[in-house]
Amino acid sequence: MTEACLYSDEAALWMRRAVVTESEPGGITVGPEAFGILGGNGDALVQNWEIVVESDEPARAVAALTAAKPRLMCVFEDGRELSPEEAENLWDEVFPPYSPNYAAVDATVPRIWMDCKDGIYPHMARTALRIVMDELRKTGVRQAHLFSRSHR
Repeated sequence: MTEACLYSDEAALWMRRAVVTESEPGGITVGPEAFGILGGNGDALVQNWEIVVESDEPARAVAALTAAKPRLMCVFEDGRELSPEEAENLWDEVFPPYSPNYAAVDATVPRIWMDCKDGIYPHMARTALRIVMDELRKTGVRQAHLFSRSHR
């Protein structure tokens, strides 16, 4: 899917369809704009590397996002989540597979964003959603809505 996304104006549609399948009706849901692919029609395609958590438990959401941050740094373009040790070994390679350069939690929203150089990485995005959902569950959040705000 990654290669197809790089060359198709339908990438945004494919991404919207993919992320909503991560939703748990009545539990943690994912909006179709989460990690959305933007652009097309002649404009460069970019991906919105932000996830906002809308929940009645914002403090727990921030704790979950904080716990997710180091895990997200170890997710690679193909969607693999590696241990920190395995990831470090890959980062030492001459041409390592891509992973986020930086991630930050904004407790005022709550949200997390990653610096992925506007790259299009659908598998990485879906793994990132799964990690955030896992960490939300671990902190006791059972109902939330995940989405990305538009940055264009």
